[in-house]
Amino acid sequence: MRHSLVPLTAIPLLLTPACRPADDAAVPVASAPAGGDAAAAEVNGEPVTFAELDEWIKEDLFRARASEPSELFELRDRALGLMLEERALESEAKRQGVAVQTLLENEVAALGPVTDAQVSTWYAENQDRLGKVDLNDETTEQIRSFLSQRQEGEARKALIEGAELIVHLKPPRIQVSAEGPSKGPADAPVTIIEFSDFQCPYCSRVLSTIAQVMERYPEDVRVVYRNFPLRNHQRAGPAAEASLCAEEQGKFWSYHDKLFANARALSDEQLKGYAEELELDMAAFEQCYDERRFAKQVETDVREGRAAGVTGTPAFFVNGVLLSGARPSSDFYRAIDAELERLKEGA
Repeated sequence: MRHSLVPLTAIPLLLTPACRPADDAAVPVASAPAGGDAAAAEVNGEPVTFAELDEWIKEDLFRARASEPSELFELRDRALGLMLEERALESEAKRQGVAVQTLLENEVAALGPVTDAQVSTWYAENQDRLGKVDLNDETTEQIRSFLSQRQEGEARKALIEGAELIVHLKPPRIQVSAEGPSKGPADAPVTIIEFSDFQCPYCSRVLSTIAQVMERYPEDVRVVYRNFPLRNHQRAGPAAEASLCAEEQGKFWSYHDKLFANARALSDEQLKGYAEELELDMAAFEQCYDERRFAKQVETDVREGRAAGVTGTPAFFVNGVLLSGARPSSDFYRAIDAELERLKEGA
């Protein structure tokens, strides 16, 4: 399996935007789960062990919230991308019998100097973005410097892509019951199980992201919603129960959207008012809500979410692989594409 390399930037800590219980404190990791001398990856046949990887990121392991297997995997995965880049360059430099810096300088030199024509072309192509900036001596040198830096990046990328990279690190996969309101094809190859809280602003923020995911993968993705009201969000529990009463009448998703659009207005009367706005059978809805028909279902969702490693909202399981927090759409695309590729290889 080829690894998708990350940019050469500092490794980001696992602090994705998410709502957490008020009494939830970060627990530092004293030691990483066993990996030892097993290979996390290989570069041109040379192993990169888990012990080497964890030593490389030991400071981040203490700073990050990496007490769950999925969180540790994510930190290792991001670090491994950087580590493989470094090892790939070292391997090629050793093969050529030169230092890494010399290797890079030789590759850049082979591309040739940035020409005036290249500067003029870049300036013309980016005129709208630059505005009224004239192409004088100063801007010419700035553009030339930028293009030279870009050449260095391209040379580095070419050297890394020429290496044989094999990754053995796999994400932990957790069995989570896909029971709850859903949208998307029932037989979709990828199921995303979402644990969410109607009072969590980060859950609201990710709504547009999920819409983008469904638009991009209309035949490949099904989303299942499960409630995870946090203890410090007092009206999230009643809202969760009310949403399942709406589900009884086939109106879950429209009611779901209504709740997120009014996350600060979730009193009993307001919850019933939203049902009336959506033209639900009010006698049936009120009976369902007043008798707390789905209280145990919400408790089950929370219990099973905690058992699966959910510590805050939103949390998503992509075919069992956990993505915590309000992630950008690119994170979902990457996870979904990896699952589709895995299933394709398995078939």
